[in-house]
Amino acid sequence: MARAGPGRGQVPPAGAGLDSGARASGKFRSRVRLSGDRTAPRLRPGHQARTGNSRITRHTSMKLIDRHLLGSFVPPFGFGLAVTTFLLMINVLQNYINLFLEKGIRIDVATEVLVLSLGHTIALTVPMATLIGVLMAMGSLAADQEITALKSTGVSLYRLTAPLLVIGAILAGVMVTYNQFVLPEGNHRLSNRLYEIHQLRPTVHIKANTFADISERYTIFVRHKDDRSGALEDVILYQRDGRADTSPDVIVARSGELKSLGPDRIRLDLFDGEMHRIPDSSDPMGYNHTRFTRQSFIVNIDEGGKRMRQRRRRSEREMDLKMLSRSIAVQDSLVGIKQDEALRSLQEVFDEAWLERSAGSSPALATGRSALDEYRRWLSLTESRTRSLGLNHQVARSHIVKSSKFEVEWHKKFSIPFACVVFMLLGVPMAVVSARGGKGVSIGMSIAAFFLYYILVSTGEKLADRGIAPPWLAMWLPNILIGSTGALLLRLSVKETRLIDFRVPDWLARMLGRKVRPA
Repeated sequence: MARAGPGRGQVPPAGAGLDSGARASGKFRSRVRLSGDRTAPRLRPGHQARTGNSRITRHTSMKLIDRHLLGSFVPPFGFGLAVTTFLLMINVLQNYINLFLEKGIRIDVATEVLVLSLGHTIALTVPMATLIGVLMAMGSLAADQEITALKSTGVSLYRLTAPLLVIGAILAGVMVTYNQFVLPEGNHRLSNRLYEIHQLRPTVHIKANTFADISERYTIFVRHKDDRSGALEDVILYQRDGRADTSPDVIVARSGELKSLGPDRIRLDLFDGEMHRIPDSSDPMGYNHTRFTRQSFIVNIDEGGKRMRQRRRRSEREMDLKMLSRSIAVQDSLVGIKQDEALRSLQEVFDEAWLERSAGSSPALATGRSALDEYRRWLSLTESRTRSLGLNHQVARSHIVKSSKFEVEWHKKFSIPFACVVFMLLGVPMAVVSARGGKGVSIGMSIAAFFLYYILVSTGEKLADRGIAPPWLAMWLPNILIGSTGALLLRLSVKETRLIDFRVPDWLARMLGRKVRPA
């Protein structure tokens, strides 16, 4: 007696395979449904197949692929972030050791300086770590033939790149937030802390065999110094009295000592030296020189609170977007004022010239007025107007430069984080090319790419500061160039175009007597 199959809407008995159930009911057709899986069945509308496992769809399979890409990216990204941060922090670590061991700064203060110095370093290393992460992750997949297997199932390289671009966009958003809220405050706190260290330890910023301004009136040069005790050897001190018509006094001493008298004052004691003085630079005969066994100088480091006011003012690297926008508006308004003053000066020059020409046609000479005197008066007035015009131009130019610096910093808060997306786009085709080279090649290529990016950013910043290039173009051009290159390489990789031909050219093979294998 024939065994009846399951009726309409009934589920095959437990243990029956999906294919056997399909053959029994006649309701299934073996079609590709799971990202190219040739064995997965396709359900007709209104029918479902239930097995011991959950039904697998193409959507869930792509989720698994995205999760796999994320899992492959995170470890090398963390590794790259740690390595690049350490490499860029080597110089800071040297300064940290110098502050703690040689200059006698408390370890908690030196540690705070070290931690705060990480702020601007992280802003650079995150995009670099992004490139290292995508190169190592995709390179590993390509080396294990996983990318080839996914291509054979219908998953294109574009689809594999999409989740990586999303990760890059998330990293870019995080870094924009970091640059807006964390980095400015960290830089400002670091600058204040370094200022306080210089106040408490006057010898911190005095280096051997280097001229250093310890105040507006004093410049010092020493051959040797001891940061802990403040002892100095072979000292040359230049003392200015603030007048432009006098030469600075030159004090030469065999040894000296610096001591702090408070937050803004230090005492400089010099021993076994002599002072050379010229009261009037126009009268060399007034030179006198005095020997001394000990001479003390009280130095006001922050005369009139000028440095502290500068600390409160914040530099462009210590500002958020709102502060930068306000500073740009102020500088632009000052540029407009100076340009208006320059135009008025120029108009006055032309007016004087026109009046003088009109006076020349009048019977001025008949009244006894000397034409030569009038010409000299007009020439002197014209020179004065011209100097005023040039001065206004210089001042306007200085405000333009300041405005450009603020604009550069404004765009940098977005352009450098966006490099995370750009490096994701560039890293995928580079990883496919360098798959056989291993992790070493991936790290080397990422360092080379980021080095090129850093050169482009630094060059653009200098061009913008000098007014040669617009700030927005100078900061975004590296992203445009590298992003365009990445998009082109990705398209060539999708088309499986040979990006780098490692074959020996025919002419070189014939010269070497070798047989070239067909491609």
